[in-house]
Formats: sequence, structure tokens, C-alpha cells
Amino acid sequence: MDRILDRAKDRTGRMQDTLVGIDAIRGVAVSPGNIVTATVNGLGTLVELQITDAVTSMQARTVASLTVATIHQAVQQAGVERDRLMTSLTRSLRDG
Repeated sequence: MDRILDRAKDRTGRMQDTLVGIDAIRGVAVSPGNIVTATVNGLGTLVELQITDAVTSMQARTVASLTVATIHQAVQQAGVERDRLMTSLTRSLRDG
């Protein structure tokens, strides 16, 4: 019985560590020309968006496209790290 409880505690700890790791992820992307900087969390939620004054001389569609593309890059970056953590967790649960 103790072995089962120890194993459950170990697995719970691994899952909690993974959640903490995911929470700490920040995907950051910067557009060409450093006009837009987007930061997303480990779940891909936008948590910060910086846009320089350079957009005042740009067409609205261009600004929108640049912003969306930069956010998308940040989401992809965070997703790679999140997938790495989840793969590591899955392996550790399967092997341990």
C-alpha cells in the first residue's frame, strides 16, 4: 500500500512541476524592424503587446498583419516549449 501511495505522490509531484513549468513559459517574438513585440504565456494567451510609434506611418492593414504574425510566432515559440515539457512528463509517467 505504501508503495502505491509513494508512486501516486511522485506522479502528482511530476505533474505539478510540469504545470509550474508551463506557467513560467513566455514566448516572445519581435517583428521585422522591431515594430511589434508580442509576449504570450505557456497556454498561448497574449500577456503583453508592444507597438512602436512607427505604426503611425503605416497602413492599418499592414499594422494588423504584422501584429497578428508576431503574435502567432510567439504562440508557436511557447507551444514548442510546452510540448517539450509535456513530452518529458509523459515519458516520466510511462517509464516511472
